[in-house]
Amino acid sequence: MNSLTFNTSSAPAESKRELAKSKTRRALLKSALQLYSQEGAQGMSMNKVAKGAGIAQPSFYNHFDSLDALQSELCEQLKENYLSPMRLAWVNMLKDYDVLNKEEFDQQCQQGLIMIFDSAFQNIALFQHLIEDRPRFSPKKENKGLGNLITEIQQEWTEIFIQGLQLSGRFFERSDVNLCVDIAASQVHELILGCHQQRYSRQQAISILSHNFDALFVSLFARKNNKK
Repeated sequence: MNSLTFNTSSAPAESKRELAKSKTRRALLKSALQLYSQEGAQGMSMNKVAKGAGIAQPSFYNHFDSLDALQSELCEQLKENYLSPMRLAWVNMLKDYDVLNKEEFDQQCQQGLIMIFDSAFQNIALFQHLIEDRPRFSPKKENKGLGNLITEIQQEWTEIFIQGLQLSGRFFERSDVNLCVDIAASQVHELILGCHQQRYSRQQAISILSHNFDALFVSLFARKNNKK
């Protein structure tokens, strides 16, 4: 990918200042991401983040009100980068679940799972720390930070599942969808880490997950029918 360049020689002084501020803000976000990937939540500090971006700690406040504010913005960026490529694929699969045969379901499900695995392995160190840190953080904490990113992603997955199921013409209890998503996410996280530890191949993991997801959806639809 070609990098963008800017000719600032004739730019007004204010524009140059804004460009410099934007560059430093991005550097702070990048520094925080690298630091978290290396040390997890316990290693995060404003001083370390500022140092990694090449600025003094007091200058941090020219760009973010707090370390929590920086982490919140970074969380939103990571969440969108993670979910946006696969959101439509999962919505469509759930929307069409009733009319898909087993081979079609397996194909669509595995494509969606490949996207998840690819995203996790882009920064597997980050993924590991996110999984490890999750139990240490309360989802009710006002300033959630990176420690709750996995929980926030699962909440987004619930909304994706509900959207797809509603488009199929069916309406499910949120508690049933939450249960389905929690089970699915737990299996995905465990098998991604297992692949990273080379206990089995990615294709083996994706194949078993596709089979398990089919069983989960059969159970979900069965519970729906039993409640009628």
